Amino acid sequence: MTVAVFFDDLDTNPSTAPSAEELKRASIREAAHVVNGGDSLVECWKCRGSGKWYPNRGFGVSYSCFACKGAGRVSKGKAAAAKGRATKARNWSEWCEENAVLVEGLRRHEWNAFLKGLLDQIFEAQRTLSERQIECAVEAIARYDAKREEKRTQETASRSTEIGLSAIEALFATATASGLKRPMFRAERLSVKQSRHPGVLYVYDRDVGGERGGYVGKIVEGKFIRTREADPALGEALRAIAADPVAAATSYGISTGGCCLCGRTLTDPDSVSAGIGPICAGKWGL
Repeated sequence: MTVAVFFDDLDTNPSTAPSAEELKRASIREAAHVVNGGDSLVECWKCRGSGKWYPNRGFGVSYSCFACKGAGRVSKGKAAAAKGRATKARNWSEWCEENAVLVEGLRRHEWNAFLKGLLDQIFEAQRTLSERQIECAVEAIARYDAKREEKRTQETASRSTEIGLSAIEALFATATASGLKRPMFRAERLSVKQSRHPGVLYVYDRDVGGERGGYVGKIVEGKFIRTREADPALGEALRAIAADPVAAATSYGISTGGCCLCGRTLTDPDSVSAGIGPICAGKWGL
């Protein structure tokens, strides 16, 4: 036989009365509400108490402030929360500025899943990194930077050819000593020009860039360092010029009718046959 029990006060019904844990949480919420200002109101931080939002003050059109819903005042708790969000955003922005080098390193290697995750944490979640995360990131960036530099050095070495170009460098040293500021030596296919950097000669290929020639590499300390796209056979063409600059000058002059050094049209029969004018020949020591 089932006995029905009736409760006059629903709070005494075990099935509906709040548990001790629920009462504790409610008490904590109430205490926090009081600490944050309770139901007292303060001036809205967004509209400065006007209750209006002006998208363009020049036109005088206004809308109801979304923060206080046009009331001009908000609870202390809501104002404190807004101030906290603004402080958090300011601290995040300052952290990003202070750690700009670290962020750039993360972007440089965002192909790595770990570093990409740290980037997402910073910019998607807008959370700064812990000291431990920063330490691990710095170590990883340094390691990957070292590998990238090693690979770049190996690639440069593979494109660098020791071809004994001291004769070409000696020609340019003589021309510079003679007062020429940016001397250039023209051959049938290649042109070699003094760069703005002492001891560095730029090489141009007319098969690539037309009459002016496209940049294909540089000569440094007797080595030709070509670009990735340059023809590997250009080293042989430079070696031929270094072995016999006069022959290269003559070949250019006969085929183009211009001086291989200054580029002017040759009119004297002796200069045409030599491929170089007497004045230029003296300045270059040919």
